[in-house]
Amino acid sequence: MNELTEVEKRIIEAARQVFVRKGFEASTMSDIAAETGIGRTAMHYYYRTKELLFDAVFDQLLGALLPNISRVVDQDTSCLDKIPELVDIYVAIVQVNPLLPIFLVNELNRDPQHVYQTILKKPERINSMLLLRKKMEEEMEAGTLKKQPLIYVVSTLISLVIFPMLIRNPLTTLFLEDDVTRFDAFLEGRKPFITGLMLDILRPDTN
Repeated sequence: MNELTEVEKRIIEAARQVFVRKGFEASTMSDIAAETGIGRTAMHYYYRTKELLFDAVFDQLLGALLPNISRVVDQDTSCLDKIPELVDIYVAIVQVNPLLPIFLVNELNRDPQHVYQTILKKPERINSMLLLRKKMEEEMEAGTLKKQPLIYVVSTLISLVIFPMLIRNPLTTLFLEDDVTRFDAFLEGRKPFITGLMLDILRPDTN
């Protein structure tokens, strides 16, 4: 890996840290340069504007998610069969990127249009999500999934995976004896619990 790539990775990680702490609007290029530990002039060599940095941070986060989702969505299996793998992927993503939930929630609350516009700069990035939605709707119509508003399903999955990360500190204090090393084990242990709940929600009624 060359020096340019290493410096860019440092800048992107620093930008993500600053955006999480301060939000996009309140963050400055000087803040990010200081977090990176390089001069602002040097940083401008790689990223000229804060908007370009936000795009880079968002690309990195989406890049961690979408290729794996595509692999699962493209498999010739039912949506019920895809659930365990999707849960594994989402939990792994928040374990590797613990700041991701805070970053997304902050930005979606602060300026959702900015997030949507960033995504739509490369709309092909969400093709796998759209395909999964289509498959779920088709299976609901066919009766192999319980028919219900998809917003219920999606919001439930997101909340089951994301919410513990948003309250990580109080959960660790109250239930894990302040041992931060136990939190990843807690997340890992919740996978079967989340999977079971999602399958119960999605399986068609048998009576």
